[in-house]
Amino acid sequence: MPFADKFRAMMAMPFPGDVLGEMTVESLAVGHEGRAPGQYAYPLRLVLRGPGGLAAVKRAIGPLFAKRCTTFSGYGTPYQLWFGRPTITRLGDDLYEVTAEGAGVRVHLEADLLRFCQHLVAEGQLAATPDECEAWVAAYTDRYRGEVQRLVGRYRARIRRHETG
Repeated sequence: MPFADKFRAMMAMPFPGDVLGEMTVESLAVGHEGRAPGQYAYPLRLVLRGPGGLAAVKRAIGPLFAKRCTTFSGYGTPYQLWFGRPTITRLGDDLYEVTAEGAGVRVHLEADLLRFCQHLVAEGQLAATPDECEAWVAAYTDRYRGEVQRLVGRYRARIRRHETG
């Protein structure tokens, strides 16, 4: 299961003091909850401060909430991550709370990539044997796991630095 800090890293969640559009991040909290086998929820609360009202908040969070990505659990199992619909609440003058629930669902990345490779071969778009396709998919997913591990490691280090001040 990808924990909350991995969700934060993969979705490039901001830190307090960061700027999103015209808004400054005041606070961020992300949790994780198991919902069913292979399904996880990431409840989040983001507090933003800035001018422009609800329209400015929507513009600020739009690119963040449009993200979808694939990550890997500690066991190497792939999961697709995304955000649910946000709710925006005005807390006071130029202060807004954004709540939402992110989601993580187990996917079968290697099988999907292999099926796509086989489709390309069948359509004459790729000259490869089944063994070559399997090797390419394995090499790609291994490299991708490494990229995710480095990205998450850098983000976790940033979390530690931010928490210790």
